[in-house]
Amino acid sequence: MLTRTTRFDGPAHVAARCGAVAAALALQAIVGNTHAFAQSSATGSVGLDLAAVPRYAGASSYHVLPLPAVALAGHSASNWHVFASGLEAGAAWSVTPNLSIGPLVGLGLGRKEDDAAILNGTGNIADSFLYGAFVRWQAGPASANVRFLQSAHSGYGNHVTLALAYRIFDGPRDRVTASLSTVWANRSAAQTEFGIDDAQAAASAAHLPTYAPSSGFQRTDLRVTLEHRLDAHWLARAGVGAGTLVGDAANSPIVERRASVFGSMGVAYRF
Repeated sequence: MLTRTTRFDGPAHVAARCGAVAAALALQAIVGNTHAFAQSSATGSVGLDLAAVPRYAGASSYHVLPLPAVALAGHSASNWHVFASGLEAGAAWSVTPNLSIGPLVGLGLGRKEDDAAILNGTGNIADSFLYGAFVRWQAGPASANVRFLQSAHSGYGNHVTLALAYRIFDGPRDRVTASLSTVWANRSAAQTEFGIDDAQAAASAAHLPTYAPSSGFQRTDLRVTLEHRLDAHWLARAGVGAGTLVGDAANSPIVERRASVFGSMGVAYRF
């Protein structure tokens, strides 16, 4: 019987365990930060969030990850923003007042076979460099974006993330934003993350069957974030969300739990 555990992972362990969950949180932070700085006189920020998330997509155990966030924006007349959040970084150019585009790079961190008993014998998923681009549309409190990231590791595939967000409250000191996102993966990415080939099945300590998922949507997440301005420079934020694996990803034999909840809290200094 699998045991659910929660622990804090320091910087040395983060590099081995963040995976797709950290990337998703980081990209969500990018979307929020670039817009926030564009709408204010601040030219940048540096912050740190602590996120409680499943150890891997489909895990029943959790861990806590520190996720840094840095952003640099031009002044009100500028049309560029540079950002780094979690394990992702990029630049955004405002093509029109409502539309921005730009490149994305990042580090896709893998999965260890000791992350869960059910993974024993299936081997590790290696870290890989990610590259891609995004398009974002913003109109008042509503926004939508499409993000594409390709792994530079041969055979690891690519993902497309579609996201919608809406600021349901925007006061002098507080802001509440709700967002909905879904992730699509090609066949290579689906096999890497959720598939079991013949060699893995033969070596599996849990005697997992072979499994070959197809390309398609993998997961959907709903998230609510609260930001509270402490003073002219300091900002506190907290978020909570729930998500579920869908399609072939949800039916993978490595999945311990399809649905999950996650949360984060942190602070940022604006300058």
